[in-house]
Amino acid sequence: MGPYPYNAPAIWTGDGSYVQNEGSAPPCTAPTAGAGPVPFAMSDVPVRGKRLVLRVVLLQTGCALAVASVFLVLRGKSAGLAALTGGLIVALGSALFGWRMFKPGIAGGATLSTAMYAAVALKWLWFGAALYVAFARLNLEPAPLLIGMAVAQLGHWVGLMRLK
Repeated sequence: MGPYPYNAPAIWTGDGSYVQNEGSAPPCTAPTAGAGPVPFAMSDVPVRGKRLVLRVVLLQTGCALAVASVFLVLRGKSAGLAALTGGLIVALGSALFGWRMFKPGIAGGATLSTAMYAAVALKWLWFGAALYVAFARLNLEPAPLLIGMAVAQLGHWVGLMRLK
């Protein structure tokens, strides 16, 4: 066959060749009986991205609740609220990042790079605004809030692990 078509949807036939995945695609002639085309798993990328974001945000929220309950028992209501606020700031920042990052779906490199830069900028803008409100307007305790943020970040790292 000729050169591979650029960015064309294709399926792997299993015998080292490919077939275009369109209505005009030639029929697959596999040498063994029952062997047909095997589609690439590209269509579930947006779904997997959304699941990853949901898993990370839920783990971060769980970490925020855990550290807030520890502060509530050990240091009181105001420290528990500050720790919960810090953890939820991080969880919402991850949710905003994931929403903006995976918004384009399957796209070219330039589009995905732009989405990533916009997602990081949105997340840091959220962090700056939320920390300003937490410290300057709500007068929350700094140490529990920052500890809540750090513990919620552990949920991010755990959420990115892929256990089989």
